[in-house]
Amino acid sequence: MRKTLRRLVVAALCSLAASNACASGGWHRFWGQLDHSAYIQLGNSKTVVYDFFDPNCPYCLDAFVKEMPFVNSGKIAVRFVPVGFLTPSSFGKAAFLLESPNPQAALFSDMRGVSRDDSGGVPALSSPSPGIRAALQHNQELLEQTGSDLVPDLVFRLPDGHVGMIRGDFPPYALQAISRGEMP
Repeated sequence: MRKTLRRLVVAALCSLAASNACASGGWHRFWGQLDHSAYIQLGNSKTVVYDFFDPNCPYCLDAFVKEMPFVNSGKIAVRFVPVGFLTPSSFGKAAFLLESPNPQAALFSDMRGVSRDDSGGVPALSSPSPGIRAALQHNQELLEQTGSDLVPDLVFRLPDGHVGMIRGDFPPYALQAISRGEMP
């Protein structure tokens, strides 16, 4: 009953969102587009979660903290998709993360900085390369296709093929369900 109700709610939300990924060809097509985003992957698992985040976002830090036990235990892989719109330094910090020789270490450094003072732990690049600028613009367009303009924004696919999305802050049980192959 609960799963059926969730699916009905998701279907209703999809039918209401005329300009989002549901309406533009379905979540399955959108899932295929996510593989072409610029991301930083942590972990290896058959269960993949895309996490749109801003380098200056304290709510994104909360998501990161909740995701790490599942990443570290091999239950999920998270592909962190940086966008940069919350503060004037966000775009430059997102660019720094992608241009870093060790993006995973830079991501951890940024999250430590967010935990200290909400400002992120990496510098903002003032002149990102044209390729990185284009990649970040593409990431922003993908975020907008979800029908959301907030972060964190998680998109995931379950082993049975269902693609789902969680907008904003989420309870820890959501990742438990995803890691078990269930809709949260």
